[in-house]
Amino acid sequence: MRKFVNLDTKSKKIIKNFLVFFGMVFGMIVVLIIFSLSARNSWRAGLAVEIQNVLDSYPYGQYTVGTNLPVNSTLSTSSAVYELIKKDDRKNEKYYGVIVRIPSMLGPLPAVFIYSENNGVFFAGYAVDNGKASATVGKRISSGILKYWENMVPKIVANTGAE
Repeated sequence: MRKFVNLDTKSKKIIKNFLVFFGMVFGMIVVLIIFSLSARNSWRAGLAVEIQNVLDSYPYGQYTVGTNLPVNSTLSTSSAVYELIKKDDRKNEKYYGVIVRIPSMLGPLPAVFIYSENNGVFFAGYAVDNGKASATVGKRISSGILKYWENMVPKIVANTGAE
């Protein structure tokens, strides 16, 4: 134990450099964690706005995006669930808006689905303006992928504990 107490100046300098380096790495990790945690609320608000934009153009009902429901599964990295309020709904049925990143011919795109326990799942649209490629990303081309995600949406909502 006495060997470590009486270090020469070269060893002390090396240890000091290592401590400074690892201190800087630890500090950068802490800063990244703080920024990612503080950006979480603005990210959720931005997703709610994107879902609302899609729902405003959805012809089969008027919905308003409500609160975010946390997804408790590995799908939380590529999906988000929000409560929806349907205008003029006298049944007090619960509606959910799910935005999920699905594969397409143009790469992954954010698709918005509407889900209710009684009415099932409906594809509302993509939360992105595809411009000239809108016809390419149509529902008819990727019907198999949309069908898969329509089957997955109830499972995603169930992982929020909402039902």
